[in-house]
Amino acid sequence: MAKKRKNSAPKPKQEGEKVINQLLGSLDDDNDIEGDIAELGTTAAEQIEPEIPEPVKKKRFFFGFAVFMIIMAVIGCISTVRFAVNFTEKLVDNTSLKNEFAQFIFPVVVNDIAPFENTSEIPNTSKITCAMWNILIKKDTTPYADGMGGLIIPEYDVMQSCKEIFGTTITMEHQSVGTGEIRFIYDSEKHVYSANKNIRYLTYAPQIIEMTSSSDDTYKLIVGYLPPALATVTGISGMEVVPEKYMEYTIYRWGGTNTLMSVAFSDYSPETEEAVNAL
Repeated sequence: MAKKRKNSAPKPKQEGEKVINQLLGSLDDDNDIEGDIAELGTTAAEQIEPEIPEPVKKKRFFFGFAVFMIIMAVIGCISTVRFAVNFTEKLVDNTSLKNEFAQFIFPVVVNDIAPFENTSEIPNTSKITCAMWNILIKKDTTPYADGMGGLIIPEYDVMQSCKEIFGTTITMEHQSVGTGEIRFIYDSEKHVYSANKNIRYLTYAPQIIEMTSSSDDTYKLIVGYLPPALATVTGISGMEVVPEKYMEYTIYRWGGTNTLMSVAFSDYSPETEEAVNAL
């Protein structure tokens, strides 16, 4: 009897395990619980994330492209305006600089100075006459008036005037120069020059034909020599101004200060320019 009770005892346990396995699954079951959870999460995410319709995507693309094109167009307009402004400023600057150079070399052109490659080659008389004309043309001569229609100019001012044209290293020996109306008389005792206040005779006036510059602040000018009387008549009658000759000037410009370095003959001619333009 005791043996039969021992054999019948395990049955309730087996039935209980079946019920638990059915509810929770067997520990030895091959089902991947974690994989099932991940799959459920992926499915839920796909259901939550809305799918963007194709027309909306195209609209976004074309909108972005349109914004990009507008930005590029604005940049292009700004660049064009800036180029035009810079080009205009350059033209204005060139014209202004040409006028400045014309005023700067006026005393030299008036004296029809001989060509030179170095300032040491300039005759002493040319230095004095250029310096005096620089004062007469560009300076206020009121302080020099002697009260009798003449001018009394200290030699120091003449020396400084010469340096304004040819540089601070220029040297000069003071002496009387010129003839007739255009005569500058030097008084060695008083160290002054006397000159006529109203000189009417001029030899030439400058006309800047061409101007080129280099990286070392050096400018090359083709200068036409105009007879002033002819220039005055053409301004009234409308006649074409034609220089009598052409010279090449080399000017060094630094910090707004100009220095004449050399003067040479030029092979420029209006016929050559016309031939080049016709090509």
